[in-house]
Amino acid sequence: MSLLPKLNDVPKYNIIIPSNNQDITVRPFLVKEEKIMLIALESQDPKQIARAVLDTVTSCIMDDVNVNALTSYDVEYLFLQLRCKSVGETTDLLLKCDDCAHENKVNFNLNDIKMNVKSIQNKVKITDQIVLEMRHPSFVSLANNEKITSEKTTTTEQIFSLIKESVISVINGDSRIDMKEVNIDEFQEFLESMTQEQFSNIRSYIENIPKLSHGIKFECEKCSHNNEISVEGLQSFL
Repeated sequence: MSLLPKLNDVPKYNIIIPSNNQDITVRPFLVKEEKIMLIALESQDPKQIARAVLDTVTSCIMDDVNVNALTSYDVEYLFLQLRCKSVGETTDLLLKCDDCAHENKVNFNLNDIKMNVKSIQNKVKITDQIVLEMRHPSFVSLANNEKITSEKTTTTEQIFSLIKESVISVINGDSRIDMKEVNIDEFQEFLESMTQEQFSNIRSYIENIPKLSHGIKFECEKCSHNNEISVEGLQSFL
């Protein structure tokens, strides 16, 4: 029989999911979850890190939420908020000076990061007959896509794969083609047949998907140059 007490009395907090404004209850992550996260970060494997982030967020959400449907920015924002409640609200970032390239240690308050998601138009017109039905891809779909997570993948391949994950269907007049029925090679051929103007409409949608980012101002400790740098991506803030 175990003599050790159970440590179940953890605080609870409310957080808003950015993509749908759902108010959910969460708890801070525990030592077991922090350990998994640290191991993943040490591995420097993007897929392992993504899985650890998702597992941590899933464990800490106390309401009925379909985590597989959460967007990439949902999961990153929720994890960052959990990190604030669990470890602390500030972190030290190493930021290079734009002028002399010296690395500065800048203390940053993670609560300063806000995620405001505006109403979006999820249909992109290609021709008078052809329309793409779009979505902000889920964190799970991106994490499971080798073309996106692999460091060996070119930027162009990543963009094409990200577009593939973002398109739900191709509407051609009265017919609707579900992207689940289309392989990546056929879809890439479809994209490559577009004019630059048609393709730019899709790229514009992709580029406007919300992301975890924040502008940080600091004075270089070496040359006194005033910097303003945009820091993006969850790993930049950990």
